[in-house]
Formats: sequence, C-alpha cells, structure tokens
Amino acid sequence: MQDSTAIQEFTSPSEQHYTKQILDNFPDGVFTINPELEIQYVNPAFCKLLGYTEEELIGNPITDHLGDLGILEACAAEVAAKGYCNDQETIFIRKDGSQIHISKNVQAICDDDGNFKENLVSIRDMTNLHRLNNELESSLRELKETQEQLVESEKLASLGGLVAGVAHEINTPLGISITSASSMHEELVGLKKEFEQGNLKRSTLDSFFQQADDACDILYKNLMRASQLVNSFKQVAVDQTVDEVRSINLASYCQEVLTSMGPKLRHSLVKVTSVCEPDIELETHPGAIYQLVSNLIINSLIHGYDEGQAGNIHIASSREGNDVLIEYKDDGKGIDAENLLRIFEPFFTTRRGHGGSGLGLSIVYNIVTGTLKGTIRAESQPGKGVAFHIRIPAT
Repeated sequence: MQDSTAIQEFTSPSEQHYTKQILDNFPDGVFTINPELEIQYVNPAFCKLLGYTEEELIGNPITDHLGDLGILEACAAEVAAKGYCNDQETIFIRKDGSQIHISKNVQAICDDDGNFKENLVSIRDMTNLHRLNNELESSLRELKETQEQLVESEKLASLGGLVAGVAHEINTPLGISITSASSMHEELVGLKKEFEQGNLKRSTLDSFFQQADDACDILYKNLMRASQLVNSFKQVAVDQTVDEVRSINLASYCQEVLTSMGPKLRHSLVKVTSVCEPDIELETHPGAIYQLVSNLIINSLIHGYDEGQAGNIHIASSREGNDVLIEYKDDGKGIDAENLLRIFEPFFTTRRGHGGSGLGLSIVYNIVTGTLKGTIRAESQPGKGVAFHIRIPAT
C-alpha cells in the first residue's frame, strides 16, 4: 500500500506500521488528497464503499468520484479558514454508477512550518439513513392525505396525537443513534489529535476499537428499529389495502394464515385453534383478512402471555344474514377497564420499551372499519383473557 504524507510523518518504522494498521482497520472510509486533488492514500473501507481497488483510486483526482462538484468550493473555503471541515454531506459515485450519500470530515495536514501538504478525509455511508428519512417523509405525507378520514373516525380523531406518537417512537432510536455517532466523533477527534502529535498508545487504540464496535452495534440496532417503525406507521396511514377483491373460503383462508405463522407459533406454548364454519364464502380483500387475524394473534402473544406461559387462542365464525361474525378469544392476562377504552388508539401500549409499539390493534381497527366496512368490539377483564367480536359484510 502506498503510504500518505501523513503516515510518513512518523520517523519510527514501527510507528508507521502501527499508524497504517489503524487506518487499514478503521470502519469508516479514509483517504488523503494532495493540493492537486489527487488521491494519495486509501484505506480498505474506502475501497469497499466505492467498489474500486486501491490501484484504481490512487493517483486519480477525487473529482472523478464526486456526484456534487459544487461541494468542493465550500469545503475548501472552510478548511482554509479553520483547518478542518466536519459533518459535510455530499454524494459519491461508485464504480457501478450508483450513488451513496456520505458525511465527510476533512482535516488539513501541514508540515512543521505550517505549509499545507494534504487533506486527510474520513467518510461515513449515510445512504440507509438518507433512505430512512425519505421513507419517513413519505409516510408523513401519506398521513396528511388521510387526515379527513382519520378525523371522521371516533377512535382515530386525534391527528395531533398520532403525529406525536410517530415522532416519539421514531425519535427514540434516532436520538440514541445520534448520541452514539456524536460520542464516536468526539473519540475520533481525540484519536486523530494523538495520532497527529505522535502520542498514540496501543491502550488508547484498543479502547477506541472497542467503543467503535459498541457504537456500530448500537447504531445498527436502533436504525433497524426506526426502519421497522416507519414500515409499521405506513400501515396505519394507509386507509385501504392494495390487494384486489376476490372470493375466499373463510375457514380455509384462516388455516392458511395459521400455517404461514407456523414458525412464530412453534416458539410459543400458546395453542391456536380455528373452528370457522366450512361454507362461508367472502367476496373481500384477502390481504386484509390476513392482517386482521395475524395482528390479533401477535397482539395476544405479546400482551396476553408471559414468556414460556401456556395458553389458548380460539377463532370461530358464523353467518348471520348478509354478515359474517368472527369471534376471537384468548385466555391470557386480560385488560383492565381503563386501558380497554384505549386499545384501538394508535401508539397506545402498556409494553413500551418491551417490544410493544402500540400499532397492532390500531391496524386491526382500521382494517375492520375501513377496508372491510365492518365493526369491532372488545370485551375483557383482568385475568380472564380478551374477546373481540367482529362483524363484516359477506360481499
């Protein structure tokens, strides 16, 4: 690997080797460019981000890989004034032509006389976070479009509460991610300072690697959580499912739902039985029926039973004139009277922080009253399980 000027600043061969080892194992992409904007050094993470080999990058101008050349002027002005440029976002072009959104930090490297020699640049891939932000903005636009319908619904009348719930749920994992990223940035600044002064110790580096590993784990878990919340929220915002209406046999379809949920049910001691009448034919949205049944079961597993607790869920259906009645019951913990009044509210949950997002029964309510044009009523007492009585038109 070609050593950059920054690496060669160390006089001791062992220090040069140690510095190179730091950069080669650094999780973010790192490269240096000379005053002519030619790449002088790249670490493996940078090569991986752009999809090029080291030989393909070194000696070429960095402008060949920038998707926004206008950012150079602003960055150069900031570096000239302060000696660094932090947290600037731009676009890089990968070898396959795809774009990645990155956040970059630039540090000017000067000789002992203060003459500029090169820029040390570290970049972090922000593509997933950028995509997540776009999905959230799209979801919020969808929510705004459904405002009229939500206001007309008794249970979903408070749009402000729904938006506040979204903000609270998503801001929590994003806030943790931002804190973790900020902490690691501070650690990186300190590490770079010791590196530039030639005072970097192995113990400091070992500690940094451990903190970087922990930070990456925290970021991954919390960004995945935020992504899952965005996907769940999109279901709440949509008033109808997109699948086409077709005829189904309710008994057979419920069995299909249970079969598809087999892997999840096999890890539980709760037994689910379906005794739907065999001759009930529905002209309906199959996807809505699937979401209805699966969300009720998942809600029972999360809220009705402790881990390792046995129990029973019973699903039955019958025909009454032009309507179909669906009875869903579990023998779990039950719900007290105060919480029973709020179970269909979006983002209401008694298990916040323990796997409950407060979306499951809100989705059920939207499906029954919106997509299926029916009604749903809940009955429960603490210690006596919960029952949902659902009435939907057969056609």
